[in-house]
Amino acid sequence: MHDRVLRVLETRLHDAGRGEARVLDIGSGDGTLAARIAAHGAGVTGLDPSPAALERARDAHPALHWIAPADDGSLPLGDAGFDIVTCVNVLQHVADTQSLLSEARRVLVRGGLLLIAVPFHGRLRNVWTALTSFERHFDPLEPVLRFYTAASLGSLLRDLGFERVEVHARGGLPLMRETLVALARRA
Repeated sequence: MHDRVLRVLETRLHDAGRGEARVLDIGSGDGTLAARIAAHGAGVTGLDPSPAALERARDAHPALHWIAPADDGSLPLGDAGFDIVTCVNVLQHVADTQSLLSEARRVLVRGGLLLIAVPFHGRLRNVWTALTSFERHFDPLEPVLRFYTAASLGSLLRDLGFERVEVHARGGLPLMRETLVALARRA
């Protein structure tokens, strides 16, 4: 998924901001994607709610800035401080998507880019899952809280005040795409 995201971001990293793009990577985990984005010349801040993940990220990539969200889930960052916000393989685990995406919009500059990537099943994979492994796939003890279609993800972003929303299925074969990548701009 990181490779797909980087291919989408490559040209935008150079075009964002005035000089070095300022990027916030929400749900940065161990910092692998944040470090890869920084290697393209961006100034990256990684954010993750897990203290263990932040410790691993700090150990592996000490030159980058790592933070945790506030106790109430808000982002401890000023308004309009980032040219790009990424949220890769995270949104499907978030209980309050409205708050998270509202915070992402708040920290973006006007016209700033939000990039979201979530797992995608596609129609053929959905049918196959329904026929063969529905109970195992939708186990209520799994950390995945929601699944997105291109329409539902695009609608969510438009409803939360983003514009120029594009959602594309990437990776895998046609009808079996693996990832939805959404790009949207702060109005």
